[in-house]
Amino acid sequence: MGSQNVAAVQSEHAAFNARDWESIQRLIADDCVFVDAQGTVHKGPEAFANDYARGWADAFSDAQVTEGRYHDAGDTVVAEFVGRGTNDGPLGPMPATNRPIELPYCEIYHFNSDGKIIGGHAYFDMYGLLVQLGHAEPPG
Repeated sequence: MGSQNVAAVQSEHAAFNARDWESIQRLIADDCVFVDAQGTVHKGPEAFANDYARGWADAFSDAQVTEGRYHDAGDTVVAEFVGRGTNDGPLGPMPATNRPIELPYCEIYHFNSDGKIIGGHAYFDMYGLLVQLGHAEPPG
């Protein structure tokens, strides 16, 4: 079943790149609880697709998941990738800067026996993102 779970995460990333929110929702279980890197909880398919995934696309209309590496751990899949895009929309309370980003990103997905995503977490370097966008000073 593990390789099917990797394929599901790869499909979710391809759907994000294509802005296919409905396909993303079909991969998510109704009882899914996904926590993003800011600690925001997204419950269910609509919240995952429309708040988590679409939130990135709203802030970076050309955002793409690139250089994906997927680690199969049975009912868990770890995805490492580089998120790329240009900040042409607000990101939370921060205005658009029109700056490009390249952000190393990690997502951990948990699956049920039906092959649906039931939860997980996302992690990235928030400080690095803020420096790239010009909202924070680089170290040094």
